[in-house]
Amino acid sequence: RGVGFTTGRTMDFRGQKLAERMYQVILVIAGIIAFLAGYLSGSFDTMSYVFTCGVIVAVILCVPDWNYFNQHPVKWLPIDEDHPDWETKYKPGATEAKGGAKGGKQESKKKR
Repeated sequence: RGVGFTTGRTMDFRGQKLAERMYQVILVIAGIIAFLAGYLSGSFDTMSYVFTCGVIVAVILCVPDWNYFNQHPVKWLPIDEDHPDWETKYKPGATEAKGGAKGGKQESKKKR
């Protein structure tokens, strides 16, 4: 459902790709800046702090389900109940009831 930042929609596939790409780019840029800051200051602590800040920024921008990740919602097709395989494939409990009837026939032929 999200954290309350959206209008009830969930992140779409393009939004997932965008979030992943943003996360990767932010972490690479944060790593480069952290390395330069640590090298120029001669301090491993400075490098760690700068990179940690980059990770925090990446998490804030990429983890919540922001509205800009929901620009291309997926329109799913409804299940067609008139389809001939509806009873055997899609109806809840039908697979357990039928239980692989083909497999049972093959096993009985093998026993004979």
